[in-house]
Amino acid sequence: MQSSPRIAGWIVAGNLLVACVLILATLINLQVSRDSELARAREAAQNLVQALSSELAAELRLVDNALATIALRQALSEGGAPQALQPTLLEQRRLLPFVLAIRTADASGRVSVEPTATEDATSLSVADRDYFRAARASDALVLSEPLRSRVTGDWCIVAARRLQTESGQFRGVVYAVLSAQHFQGLFRRLSLGKDGAIALRSDSLRLVARHSGAEPDSAAGLGSDQTSPQLRNELARDRESGWYITPTALDGIERISAYRRLPGYPLTVLAGFGTQHYLEPWRSAALRHWAFTAATLLLVACGSCLLYALHRREHRTRVQIARLAKEQSLLLENDLIGMLRVRQRRILWANRAACHMLGYPAQQLIGASTRVLYAEDSCFEMVGEQGYAALRSVGRFRTQVRIRTSDGRTPWVDLSGAMLSESESIWMLVDIDNLKHSEEDAQHLALHDPLTGLANRRLLQVQLHQALMQAKRSGQDVAVAYLDLDGFKPVNDRFGHEAGDAVLRTVASRLANEVRANDTLARIGGDEFVLVLVDIEGERDALVVLQRCLEAVHRPIPLGGTGEPVAVGCSIGLALRSRHGGTEQALQQAADDAMYAAKRAGRGRVACAPTVALAALFEG
Repeated sequence: MQSSPRIAGWIVAGNLLVACVLILATLINLQVSRDSELARAREAAQNLVQALSSELAAELRLVDNALATIALRQALSEGGAPQALQPTLLEQRRLLPFVLAIRTADASGRVSVEPTATEDATSLSVADRDYFRAARASDALVLSEPLRSRVTGDWCIVAARRLQTESGQFRGVVYAVLSAQHFQGLFRRLSLGKDGAIALRSDSLRLVARHSGAEPDSAAGLGSDQTSPQLRNELARDRESGWYITPTALDGIERISAYRRLPGYPLTVLAGFGTQHYLEPWRSAALRHWAFTAATLLLVACGSCLLYALHRREHRTRVQIARLAKEQSLLLENDLIGMLRVRQRRILWANRAACHMLGYPAQQLIGASTRVLYAEDSCFEMVGEQGYAALRSVGRFRTQVRIRTSDGRTPWVDLSGAMLSESESIWMLVDIDNLKHSEEDAQHLALHDPLTGLANRRLLQVQLHQALMQAKRSGQDVAVAYLDLDGFKPVNDRFGHEAGDAVLRTVASRLANEVRANDTLARIGGDEFVLVLVDIEGERDALVVLQRCLEAVHRPIPLGGTGEPVAVGCSIGLALRSRHGGTEQALQQAADDAMYAAKRAGRGRVACAPTVALAALFEG
């Protein structure tokens, strides 16, 4: 019969295969439908720009015909006054209701005829306009780039034709003004959705007019040539018509856009549907497809889990029996926890870890007394009294003891025992020697300065408190001395922090050699040290020790890197319990003040704090 993991593997493989097929089919179906939607959008946009380009070209032809008619009548009435064209301009203006204005300008560019009574432009000049210069040099219709009207201030384009005599002499131009609002009105009638947009651009890609469903009244971008790189690439490939999908440069909305150049005119109309809005039905359908696929996969997975659970229930009993047997063997014959079975304090069985821990072969341990385990007789006796009493009362016992190995080492172990029967017990030994040493190291680091190895501020407070308590009982005096190095900062600045650290270690070593074993020497920060002298008779005993410390510090200190000797000094402030108070705070403050007094007095000396009032001597 196949194993449970193998059956599970086949089930998982089958589920993965079904999932891959369903997901692949869903992806292909959704991709095909999305491509179809995009094709529909592209076709709609292309049809729209084709219709718009035809409509706009027809309007421009009407404008061109009107301007050509006016230019022809101007040529036939050679020598006539400009006012003679007034009826013709009015006639053509009525035929072109979508045109903002029709005007003429003389050869100097000054507007000479303005047919509408509401707009007086006869004081204007168009000589500086590009379309005036282009019309003067050409017989064809000239379309300007987008510009602002000097009469209304609105954006517009200008269609202009040359006025000349029958002999070809230049007499000025006639031009029609088409406002951007007119084109926007045409575009506004068309529905492209809330993210759709229609635009009209010149051949230089300057924006003539634009209508956006997102910003229907916005005039942003008119006159600018800000377009997407995708549009420019498509125009470079095919100037007449094309399509593309990209975010629009003006508003950042991604659209499916098409463009078509107006036949015969330097203008291009563009229309685009927003993909977010246009593809919303497709997204809803895609969500339904994925939900159906997920539900199908969930049903397949549930069925597979049920099948696997039935097989596993059948297989579990046999596997559990085998596992329990293996676990028991692994527990007993592990390499980490030593185990001993004991009867009447004699070893009946030892596992591999116990033999390795003690350094004895199993044959030598079996039958031996458990005394061979312990480093000391006191441990053997303690376990015999307390351990077996606990086993008889609560069935368990645990302690930490040192054992002795065959090579004489005495590592720490965590020893725990449990009763198996009235006469037998099982004992487990866990090596905790490294943990014990780590705890000792951690405790040492917590109470000592890492640079010099001296006591730190925390240990200083403990030692000073104990010294004052002992002094109360013995009647002996206690001295506290604050020592601060003189000239240490120049050494640190000149030779660097490593040299400064070497100086501090040397000073600490010299000071340690000058104090007694029961005194306390601490470094409390930077180049500041504190000495606690115990069991002294008074100030004279303290000064003897401190004078030695002064001399030891003043000796030159050779630097290891350069061999160049450096010299530092120290200033020491001394306070005595018998003269300056019986509390830690009072003594430390007095010693600190005295140390600063020594610095002010010239450094390199010991200064004793002044005696305080008798009532405060033994405060606390």
